[in-house]
Amino acid sequence: MLNARQISSQPGPSHLSNGDTDIKSLDVRVHNSPVLSDDSNSVAVLFRCVNGHFLQATVESKNGLDNDVFDTVSFLTPESLVRVTARSVAHDTDSDITPIELCDIHNLSAAKTPGAHSNVLHGASGEVLASIQSPTKLIEERLDNRLLDARVPATAAIFKLFSGVHELAVEYLKLHDFYHVPTPALVGYEFPGEEDDLFTVPYFGRTARLAPTGEIHLGMALSADLERVYDFHTVFRREPFTMLELVFNLQHSWIEILDFADSLLVSLLHSLQSQDKYTTLTNTAKRLYPLAGTFKLGLGKSGKLPRIRFNEAKTILRDFIGIESDDDKDFTRSEEAALGRFLASEESHVSPPTDVFFITHFPKHLRSCNIYPSDEQDDTTQSFDVILRGQECVTGCRLLHSAEDLAAAFANRPHPIDPETPEWRPYMTAHEIGMPPWGGFGCKCFLLILVTWESC
Repeated sequence: MLNARQISSQPGPSHLSNGDTDIKSLDVRVHNSPVLSDDSNSVAVLFRCVNGHFLQATVESKNGLDNDVFDTVSFLTPESLVRVTARSVAHDTDSDITPIELCDIHNLSAAKTPGAHSNVLHGASGEVLASIQSPTKLIEERLDNRLLDARVPATAAIFKLFSGVHELAVEYLKLHDFYHVPTPALVGYEFPGEEDDLFTVPYFGRTARLAPTGEIHLGMALSADLERVYDFHTVFRREPFTMLELVFNLQHSWIEILDFADSLLVSLLHSLQSQDKYTTLTNTAKRLYPLAGTFKLGLGKSGKLPRIRFNEAKTILRDFIGIESDDDKDFTRSEEAALGRFLASEESHVSPPTDVFFITHFPKHLRSCNIYPSDEQDDTTQSFDVILRGQECVTGCRLLHSAEDLAAAFANRPHPIDPETPEWRPYMTAHEIGMPPWGGFGCKCFLLILVTWESC
């Protein structure tokens, strides 16, 4: 057998092409227990590639190979990581199983025999898998075997697509002159009355909190004349998640925020739907998410996503969907889902069928105290949500930049904020030394992947 050090350390191919006669080395997982023939003269085994394809090898004990190869294959355990040196054999191109001629094998990491359902989502063509009837039981099995579940190509595709969203977003922001400003994970400030939404931790004799947003520190960066900044980070609320947050100086009005959110989302979603790198991953993910790749991006004549006001959305719920919805209350999850289904249907009078749209002009009492009021002299704000297949995935707004207005807003909260406390003084100072007109939005980037694969 070849010594592991004799094999190139360069990344190998992810699979073997049909009929490729070149000998190649690649790292694969052992998919099933080797099957010994009745006469014990041959052993068959199935290997699993990271892209979801399978390699099938049958090794004869008397075919001129070193018998160490036969012995190694005979005692392989499922999920072991092995390096195979092989060439493919011509086969049915519609099959996800490629027959190979195995030239050499090296067991890089032997695995103990995993649980009965460890490969329940892996199955190769024609393979009979252990059945888990209940969806809840299936989720429990996956969570109990999280690392094994991550080896499932459909699951791995989700991680890779999420990485793709990060890559695409950063590239887009770079093209538009944004700078990355890391924001702290531990903060000293708090929002009185919202204590149940925050995670407190002891920190050198003081009480710190896991950051619920990066907006405060990003805003202070604008006061330092950085003009356009963002952070990609974990925020800690009742359900911690990864968020892209960005803020920038406004030249004319808050419509600039709407337009930039629109263009960024359209760019991200279009790239995910059109670039081969991501469509290949989406196709891999279809085993778990059959709706992957069916997302509708309904742009109007202006090339922008539809925008409806808060009160218009309430009217649609009542008059077109038949749901009684209180104008004084925020949308429930079921109402967001209903709006998502309606705007995605041919019945929608708002725009071409779309799975993503804006809701603007939320009432003051439903938004933070430091959000800029509407220019229309009503009780609304310069704020918006983006609904993505029936779920809110983006929240944005214009924020107060006058120190006097901010101090008054803090004082008039149902649970007032004292701007003179050490925790809030830096933010207040940022406004007192000349804060530019500003605003921005936060995007739950993981929803760009998961929500676009599910129905409302």
